[in-house]
Amino acid sequence: MKFSFYKFVMVALIGLLAFAPAMTASAQDCPPGISADDCKLMTDAMGANAAKLSSFAMSFTVNASVKGVEGGDISLEVSGSGGIDTSKVDMNAEDATAALAGLIFSIAMDAKASGGGMDQSGSVEIRIVDGSAYGKGFDGTDAWQKVSAEELFNQLGGMGGDMSGGMGDIGGLLGNLDNPALSGLFGAAVTTYSATDGPNIDGSTRAITASTDLKPVLQALADPQIAEALSQVIPQDDPSVAQLGSMLPLLGALFTEAKIDATTYYGTDGTFRGFKLSVSLVVDGQMAAMLTGSPTNIDVKLDLDVRLTKLGEPFTVEAPIE
Repeated sequence: MKFSFYKFVMVALIGLLAFAPAMTASAQDCPPGISADDCKLMTDAMGANAAKLSSFAMSFTVNASVKGVEGGDISLEVSGSGGIDTSKVDMNAEDATAALAGLIFSIAMDAKASGGGMDQSGSVEIRIVDGSAYGKGFDGTDAWQKVSAEELFNQLGGMGGDMSGGMGDIGGLLGNLDNPALSGLFGAAVTTYSATDGPNIDGSTRAITASTDLKPVLQALADPQIAEALSQVIPQDDPSVAQLGSMLPLLGALFTEAKIDATTYYGTDGTFRGFKLSVSLVVDGQMAAMLTGSPTNIDVKLDLDVRLTKLGEPFTVEAPIE
């Protein structure tokens, strides 16, 4: 299994753990379909009980499939476990090395993929303790390798590098959200909310789901006013990015279906217990024929399920090598 695959999984997982609360409905503005009792669980999880998220154990699964592509269907299965303790991280540190010195983190995952007449499988493990990172499995062996935690994050997507340009681009986008055209883009999203009993995760949970039909948003990208507004915040000095921006108006025709379900698990004790992200995309057969030569619809599905246990309990990791 190639390192780039694990890089994708790690970056996606870390990013979702960091921004999972943003996927939840606002407890102060409870949407239709969510009861006052469920809203209180959300309020407590992100308020009075938020400090418990400084440490926890976790398990996760990833299941993905792509059907209808030339050469055969593609499938991916990942399972993993680990934990994190940020209670000793210096949030006021001036550099990444000092900040990461207090981080304790561990993750191990097994993966298997099939497609194109090939089957692949592999395992990797990463541990971060005392400001150093240890990994095995990236080179296909069980030998541990030691790198600085900062170097590891640099490898996993440039997290430790110069992000000023990217943050400036994001800031430019956020600063233009009050543009009437862009507000129309986000307003095109159709989201419904529901609440059901969730899985047992150290006890009973409630599952709060926000289901969004992205098709209207993709169609709205073809609006000339929205395209013009986006061109003001998409960097034009990078040819690849500019080219991507020019393709955005075509997305409405590319996908016949584009849905995302973001489910957040809350313990009945008012704690955040994880989330599940489900994405379903269907590429139109005519568009697929132009892109891949295959005249059939391309069906893409992705499910990521993350569950947190032992909230607030110390999480320890041992350095595997000197």
